[in-house]
Amino acid sequence: MSWALFHRFEDERPTDFHELRQFGNSLWAASGKVQTWGRSSVAEFASPQAAMEALAQRSSEIEAQGYVRVRQGIHDPARVDFVLLTTEIREGARRAFEAIRAAEPERTFRLFALGSDESAMTIVHAASDLALGEPGEPGEMEDESEIWSSGEWSHDDGGEFLDIAYRMILACHREDLPCGVDFDVLHDGLFEACIAAMAQLDGEGFFGTGAAREEVVLLCQVEGGEDMEGSVARLNTPRVAGRLRRWIELCG
Repeated sequence: MSWALFHRFEDERPTDFHELRQFGNSLWAASGKVQTWGRSSVAEFASPQAAMEALAQRSSEIEAQGYVRVRQGIHDPARVDFVLLTTEIREGARRAFEAIRAAEPERTFRLFALGSDESAMTIVHAASDLALGEPGEPGEMEDESEIWSSGEWSHDDGGEFLDIAYRMILACHREDLPCGVDFDVLHDGLFEACIAAMAQLDGEGFFGTGAAREEVVLLCQVEGGEDMEGSVARLNTPRVAGRLRRWIELCG
């Protein structure tokens, strides 16, 4: 083990984090509120073994403070485990979307999105109870901009459940951690992980089945450089993909 992540929970929701990463003779530590960078520091030791022993001791101290170890693994500065990232995004999104549904059970949510910023530094989600509706007459352009712009959706409760996945990509952006991952690899891998996570949830029936699923729109957007056409076609019914093509043509 050279990476450990701990959460403190309130009402089954993570609120605070501690994170430890060992590399060489160094032990890196960070702590703060979930979904934030927190404060970090690096301690140097006489050997990698001494740094590992310090990680184990510090882990025990953190758990004694009421934190729960939520993940542990190997800190490899040269790669991102995109399979694990996909799993963490899927499970975090599951909890986040469930939180949105639970907060307003009287609403029927039909639009769901996962995404990031153009720097691949965040993982965000959103949902909406808007309905796609029926297209207008040929040549008539209805305003569907809010349908295709998840940043305008008003429901984003539960972002704290995506903290584990967030920590995985944030390690590539911190100046006090080594990272040999090319930015394009991180950016494209994160986008693909979001798409795969949504597809896996969809395969479980999480977004509905049958006629109810026909009304659902799934989006994966990266601000400033989204391949929305490709992801929409991969995640949605032909009806939804066709509506997006129509909207793009009418806007063009």
